[in-house]
Amino acid sequence: TLEKFVDIADKYGLGVVRATRGMNLEFITDSLDKALKIKEEVEKLGFPVGGWGRSLWHITSCTAYLTCTTAVVDAPSITQVLYNHLKPYFTGEIELPAKLMIFVAGCPNVCGGTLAGDIVIVGHYGQAPKPDPERIKFCLPTSAEALKKVTPDVAAVCPVNAIKLFGKPDGTVGIEVDERKCIACSRCKNVCDYFDWDPNKIGVAIFVGGKTSNTGTGPRLPYKVVPWLPINPPEYREVVAAVRKIIDVWRSEAKPGERLGDYIDRIGIDEFMSKLGVPRTRHNRCEEASWNFGVRQFITYM
Repeated sequence: TLEKFVDIADKYGLGVVRATRGMNLEFITDSLDKALKIKEEVEKLGFPVGGWGRSLWHITSCTAYLTCTTAVVDAPSITQVLYNHLKPYFTGEIELPAKLMIFVAGCPNVCGGTLAGDIVIVGHYGQAPKPDPERIKFCLPTSAEALKKVTPDVAAVCPVNAIKLFGKPDGTVGIEVDERKCIACSRCKNVCDYFDWDPNKIGVAIFVGGKTSNTGTGPRLPYKVVPWLPINPPEYREVVAAVRKIIDVWRSEAKPGERLGDYIDRIGIDEFMSKLGVPRTRHNRCEEASWNFGVRQFITYM
């Protein structure tokens, strides 16, 4: 297939094919007629062509389980399903108010993409972890006396100080996790494998409105509008429905050239979340959003 792409680039372009930041292939040519011919030839090979102007530019994901030990969800699979459903936005069959970039991260580290995207889907554990009572000791100081001299990584890495270590009467070290503080970021698991998570609580959070460009209101980080949605492979219906609804609310009311974040700033985040039917919450734990939220709010949209 790559050889066929190269042949097309040599015949109709400048002999150049490059991979973009959005994981698309880009052909370089010097005329509209040649560009349209490239489009025709690539489509004959079965590949969609698009990703410029007022359209979905790309859906980018990390590798997740393929190469990463901290992955929480299968980001590439979610990306493929989203592409299957959002293809008309990529090819331009359905025009958007402005360009749209979607990122899918397998865990809260978001190392394979960026939080500064129009829509960002982030996998997370959904609740506070529980230390394995037998094996967690391998991540702790050997004695309460040693604990006085050092702060172990397993506690120091927590961004909200939810992990407490203490000396026990028998001289060993104990550990406890404050579920009221924990934001389920999984950083503790990055330095210690001996934390247990309930697989039924694993899900994704959805952020919207971020961007890096200077247009409109300028660069900005996104809002977290959906704190938790379940992931049910292989269809991921809840995630697809949520993303489609976000896009459709934006499409129906945004001005030409108005990015998603600029649109949200114009009407206000409270008004935007009201249009989505999303309750306000400060936390990304499923208990805060309730099990009814998400599934009932979004699944009917499909």
